[in-house]
Amino acid sequence: MLKRSKIFICSPFASKVVLALVALVFTKYYFLFTNEYYPPAYAYKIAEFEADKVFQKRFLIPVSASFLSQNSSLSFDQSLKFITVLCTFGLLYYFQKSLEFFSNGMSSLFWCLLLLIPVGWNYMFLNSIYHAYDIPSLFFFCVCLSLFLNKKYILFYIIFAIATINRESTCFITVSLVLLLSKFNSDLRLKDNFIRNFNLIRHLLAQAVIWFIIVLLISWLVNDSPGQSYEKPYSMRVFITDMWNGTPSWPFLNTEAFIGNPRCFLTLFGCTWVLIPLFWKYIPGDCKRLLLLIPIYMIPALLYANLMETRVYHELNVVISLAALSGFIQFWDSTRIKCQC
Repeated sequence: MLKRSKIFICSPFASKVVLALVALVFTKYYFLFTNEYYPPAYAYKIAEFEADKVFQKRFLIPVSASFLSQNSSLSFDQSLKFITVLCTFGLLYYFQKSLEFFSNGMSSLFWCLLLLIPVGWNYMFLNSIYHAYDIPSLFFFCVCLSLFLNKKYILFYIIFAIATINRESTCFITVSLVLLLSKFNSDLRLKDNFIRNFNLIRHLLAQAVIWFIIVLLISWLVNDSPGQSYEKPYSMRVFITDMWNGTPSWPFLNTEAFIGNPRCFLTLFGCTWVLIPLFWKYIPGDCKRLLLLIPIYMIPALLYANLMETRVYHELNVVISLAALSGFIQFWDSTRIKCQC
């Protein structure tokens, strides 16, 4: 009986039920703990094309929620929650697929749930600022990585195009694929390296063309919206000074509470990054290369993002979690094998 129960719990159907329940619970508390901070960025304004340009260009989810609410019994708010549930479920499902890829199938089913530690911490607790496109951007990053790595190219390009409408950060999907799949040998000539990577280069060019066309079309579409295409970020230097002194600094304005103190910024990603140096030798080589996305991601982020706003590290939640968990899983499995011997 116990064996049958274990088999059922590990079955694909049961796993999907668990992921769906977790997605529902996560979405409930995500909407409880977050709020829309800046009126020109409100989701309903984006849906009605009345938001500032920097937010208006990310209209996929608000417009989809508006369409859903007009053609069903769901309200606009309920439609946003429904989409978030679907995206959270998809995020967990495809993150698990990615873990299996990097861990050579050694990953047990529910390790993927640990992704919600850095995601929940960054999005729900540290800043609690809600934007409709945040969780979907993580989902799109995971699903695109998984589809391409499994050579499901047609579906990949469809999802990639949709994801670019949601948020222009899909360029980091392309960068991630370069880091993971490029094959360079210093002993070979440039021409030989080009031949080895020719198929990948064709895909990268196709993605670049799709990305530029969609981004330019969206820029043209929202050209008459108020405001600028990019925000002028707050000074990170000032924030670090305030963090050192323990004085209030946006968005951490209540130094009497831990969460309101700028120093809690040091717990970014729920401190899961601590696992990376601890289990470095167990982290697969592919995941180590993928970590190079962090400095690449930070270059435009330093120019255009409020780095103290912890929700802006979108795709890095997935990258850091993949490295930390794949290393821990490899360590766990090697320790278990040694104990059995």
